[in-house]
Amino acid sequence: MKTCLLIVILTLLSNIVLADEKKLRTSYYRQNMAPQLFFDENNKPTSGILFDITHAIADKLDLELEMLPIPRKRIEQTLARNIIDMHCAANKSWYTLSTLQWSSVIYKNRDILINNKGITSLTELADYQQLKIGTSLGYIYPELVNYISNNNILPVSSVSPEDSYKQYRKNKISGFVIPEIEASPFIKEVTDSVVIMNNNDIRCVLAPSMKKSRVDNISSAIEQLKSSGEIDAILSKYMPESKLARENSKILAD
Repeated sequence: MKTCLLIVILTLLSNIVLADEKKLRTSYYRQNMAPQLFFDENNKPTSGILFDITHAIADKLDLELEMLPIPRKRIEQTLARNIIDMHCAANKSWYTLSTLQWSSVIYKNRDILINNKGITSLTELADYQQLKIGTSLGYIYPELVNYISNNNILPVSSVSPEDSYKQYRKNKISGFVIPEIEASPFIKEVTDSVVIMNNNDIRCVLAPSMKKSRVDNISSAIEQLKSSGEIDAILSKYMPESKLARENSKILAD
């Protein structure tokens, strides 16, 4: 009887392991603004760059994708605890855990500083004192660290770049930082200046416990999606149409 029970338990455990091996768990957070993610009335992601890319990777690997809502600041923790397998809107400079694994580069998404002071290069920030600049909670901006510590910049944190944009248009801050792709839905006024802050490589950050073979397979899937033009097609799909621009205005990311 004990032998039969042990066999049943081992079979169940084996089935669970096999089920997990056929599943890829990825994360998202509600602050992932359009066009990275679009949500339904129940706050479930339905489309967007992050949505389409992660599903395309899973499809290439013939795996079921499960998207879990994880707060931005807990991504490292949940990867380390093997709660999720990956998060695919990540840059190496944003994370500190040395055991994290990384995919190959998916695409680039530069951070840009929009301002109404005519600033066109980061070095010009040294000419200011306590210039109010909108930043997003949980994001790291290595390019601004010295200007913040020298009191040239006074960061004004918001939940998302969209909230910073609203504060900026109300003239409550002098500028704000936003990833270039996320800036695409917004309008650039003629009084706005743009500073390119970096050239961020966006990758999938992967759990330390993930097998090397799966890490390699994810990178291989990404390279196939890039070479076939599918990544470019996804990015183009969500880029703004000309109707968003108006006379004497341009898209912020232009």
